Amino acid sequence: MKFVSTILLGTVLAFSGFSAHAGDDEWEKIAEKKVSFKSETDTVNPMSPFADTHFSHIKIKCTNGTVNLKKITVYMSDGEQKEFDNLGILNKGMSSRSLNIPNKDGAKLDKIKLKYESVGSTATRIAGVTEKAEVEILGKKAEKDKDKGKD
Repeated sequence: MKFVSTILLGTVLAFSGFSAHAGDDEWEKIAEKKVSFKSETDTVNPMSPFADTHFSHIKIKCTNGTVNLKKITVYMSDGEQKEFDNLGILNKGMSSRSLNIPNKDGAKLDKIKLKYESVGSTATRIAGVTEKAEVEILGKKAEKDKDKGKD
């Protein structure tokens, strides 16, 4: 009976792992930022290939170190803004939840303001922990832009 339970548990975990990564190919890196130990607010603009792209969602992925995301403000080309608070602490490899951004009337993502605190110090750097955290901003194209560039 224990063997059957182990097989069943393994199968459930395997399938849940596949579903957790389903759709990851829909996300594209639209910007990146290196953050230092202190609390800061930085503004990030989408990289030039994405200037004319409509996005429906964004998320933040930590690619190095640890960062505490306190607030993100999204600015759209039509002047609309949307704030997201308390996104939590992200370690290397972790992503924030998917954030639904305004995309009405053809508005495009203009810039993103990140308020964060990189978790670390000079003492942790001596212990081998990286001095700076690195984050990527990932975007999911809106339905009207998904087929652009496909032949």
